[in-house]
Amino acid sequence: MGYHPPRSGSTSHLAEVGAIARHIHLCSTSPYHASRSCRIACYKRVLSSPGSRHWCSRVLGALLVLCACAAPAGESPPREYLDEETGATVTLQSEPLVFAYSRRELAANARDYLTLQAASVNRSGKVSYVLISYVWSTVDPRMREEPLLVPEQLVLHADDRRIQLNARGHTAREAGIGMPVDVPPGSSGPPTAYGTDLATLRFIAESRHLALALDTERSTLVYDLWQDRRADLARFVRHMSGAD
Repeated sequence: MGYHPPRSGSTSHLAEVGAIARHIHLCSTSPYHASRSCRIACYKRVLSSPGSRHWCSRVLGALLVLCACAAPAGESPPREYLDEETGATVTLQSEPLVFAYSRRELAANARDYLTLQAASVNRSGKVSYVLISYVWSTVDPRMREEPLLVPEQLVLHADDRRIQLNARGHTAREAGIGMPVDVPPGSSGPPTAYGTDLATLRFIAESRHLALALDTERSTLVYDLWQDRRADLARFVRHMSGAD
């Protein structure tokens, strides 16, 4: 019962799949290999192996899933649009940085999340920079001892620097962004906009370690980087600097 590989040449088949697996491993360790060339090379190994195509093809699908998942997210260009509610021209980092704070004491795999997404706001030639932030949680509100905070101040730990982020107004609308921007699933409140500048954004993009500190009445909560979009932030900085 069950699937059995063909006897003829089964040892060579195993060796071939092992070779493919080693190539797939490069996808998870080298940004150079984590690309379309990874998939092409794997297909060539299968197609150039007479007698092993059928069996290797069945295994290859599962291996290519690993390749796709292991490939780091590449940078994407910023987006620009006219905010019809404020009249400002907004240039937006393509994807936000996502930070998370574990809530294992409340539920398994439960977390509070906070995003930071760089944007420039051009109002009649006057350009300002903000970090747009949403907060949300996977914790059942009935299990919380205190409500999920929407902080007016944050401290971003970027390598050896502590960068104080202060809300510019209480919402993004007051900073010139009236239309909802990349609202995360599960977030019901309006975004907050923290004032910043291009030099600070460049430093954040080039930092090796990032974490957010949020003060509550009881303690300071440290949010670790959950989804790393520093490459997108760096692309945004280059674009706004005229170097892109």
